[in-house]
Order: sequence, then C-alpha cells, then structure tokens
Amino acid sequence: MDLNSIISSLTGNNLIGEIAKKFNIDPNKIIEVIKAAIPKFLSSMQKNAGTAAGAAALTQALGNHAGQGMGINIEDGMKILQKVFGGNLGSVVSNLSGQTNTTNDQVSNILASIAPNLLSVLGKGAGTGNIGNILGGLLGGASNSSSSSNAGKVLGGLLGKIFKK
Repeated sequence: MDLNSIISSLTGNNLIGEIAKKFNIDPNKIIEVIKAAIPKFLSSMQKNAGTAAGAAALTQALGNHAGQGMGINIEDGMKILQKVFGGNLGSVVSNLSGQTNTTNDQVSNILASIAPNLLSVLGKGAGTGNIGNILGGLLGGASNSSSSSNAGKVLGGLLGKIFKK
C-alpha cells in the first residue's frame, strides 16, 4: 500500500459518482480534493497516535472500519473528521477549499464522505498482518512528488506507532 494505492482505492470505484450525484460536485474536483486531503488526514492521524489514548482510539477505528464497503455515511464521516482534526477542522477545510478552488461546504461534504472509506482502506491494509510489507510499500512505493513521499512517511510512521503497541 502506498499513497497512490490509497487514492486509487478511494477514487477507483463508484464512490466518486455517489458523492458527485449527492452533492452536485464535479467528479474531477472531488478527486482533486481527495488527493490534497489524504496527506492532511495522515499527518493528523500520526499526531493523534502520538499518545497512548490516541493510538488506541485509532487502532479501534481502523479495526471497526476495516470490513466496511465503500459508500457515503456523512454522520460517521463527521464524527471521524472531528476526532482526526479536532479544533483544526475549520482551518483544514478552508485551506483545502482555497487550494482546490472549491467551497467550504463542498470540501466538508467530500471529507465527510471519504473519511469512513479512508479508515476502511487503512484498516484493511493494516489488518493483513504483514506490516513490514505495508511499511515497505509506503516508504518505498510513493511517487516522486514530495507530498506523496511525505504522506508515505507519515502513514508509515503512523502504522509503525500503532503496531508497536
């Protein structure tokens, strides 16, 4: 698993179409927001996993979502966003909105739609039991772009923290 495979998992199914239809957002804008948001998600998750309580909560969330299929669950997504970003959620949404030329409402709806799906993808990857391969793929398999490489390092660190416990 690397950043590109995470993004492909989130964008390579009918989830984008569901979001586009439900919120009347251009599918290309949805993909743009997702690509910009994943490093922010991973960075915040790593920060949250820096405490024992945060790591335990993230481990539980990954386990709870690992078996779920792709789909929109705004209520669950908003809860996840609050836990991942906390008081920074507004600034994250605003930053992504400016970065992707979308409205705050569009970004919020996209983030809430993908949050449970992101945990599902990460939970499935973490649940394979072969953490060495996961970390190797993340650290070595990211593309040459700095955000992809950084996100791979962040996710590698995150999974490393979780599975050291």
